[in-house]
Amino acid sequence: MDDTIRRALTGAADRPALTFRRTYRASPGQVRDACTNPERLARWLGQVEGGPGAPGEAFTATLSEDPDDTASGRVRSCSSEGFSVTWAWQGEAESTISVRIAALDEQTTELTLDHRLAEPDHAAGYGGGWEQCLHALARALGGPATTAGDDEAVEAAAVGQWRTIARAPLELTQRLDAPPERVWAAFATADGLRSWWWRHWDDVSVEVDARIGGGYRIEAPGAGITLHGTYLALEAPGHLAFTWEWEDGENSVPDEAVDVRIMPDGAGSLVRVRHSGPWADDAPADSYRQGWEFTLGQLRESLGA
Repeated sequence: MDDTIRRALTGAADRPALTFRRTYRASPGQVRDACTNPERLARWLGQVEGGPGAPGEAFTATLSEDPDDTASGRVRSCSSEGFSVTWAWQGEAESTISVRIAALDEQTTELTLDHRLAEPDHAAGYGGGWEQCLHALARALGGPATTAGDDEAVEAAAVGQWRTIARAPLELTQRLDAPPERVWAAFATADGLRSWWWRHWDDVSVEVDARIGGGYRIEAPGAGITLHGTYLALEAPGHLAFTWEWEDGENSVPDEAVDVRIMPDGAGSLVRVRHSGPWADDAPADSYRQGWEFTLGQLRESLGA
């Protein structure tokens, strides 16, 4: 089983969204119970008081032996496929956590945790904290001791990785003479993407499964390039976010993600793209900027602007 945590940073600079995906050797029911049963939560998250299993219920969570290390929240939604809660740690501005639980087979489950922050300075700290918790969850579900490793080492390494991801995302804006609904269709449908993405090549294929947790795949065989990912947000007609994995014959780079905002601007639209990745220097962002400027130019042409 792959115990790697996949990371994605989306959202805006002042309200970032951290997404974590991890596979567990356990049934969806076992994973859900471990995430909502206070007795089982104590084994990997902290001491939870209140009822975190039904909408409207409030709870508090003491996350360590420090009595001030406490968070409070309220359940927003809850189903067999996941749940959403508000979250405020030590008096910080309220944020939102959503968890999706998806069966890969009867005894393998993928958990996706999405934390939309209200305080951007906490991004790296939460990144490390949640990764340590998700490794501890593997241990609580009966995984081998080596699965989680040393908690402090896991957290420290993850904080460093999230600092790199959050260091300097690429941001750019393009104005289009088309309403948001047309721009949305160009981004979020297979026919729409085929009309402009890599339109300078004649062998491009596009597959789209436009739902949260669904994916997209764009292939250009002649160029030896494949781009694929998973949808993290779909809020028509103004916002979509997705993971980004580029393959061109070399090793692909994990933990890249793209956030797209589509805003009305008179009779047209403004498109703002924010592309993040584990880039230790500015070279990848500079290269992607050229690619995005060219590709968004193709979008402008396809929309008749």
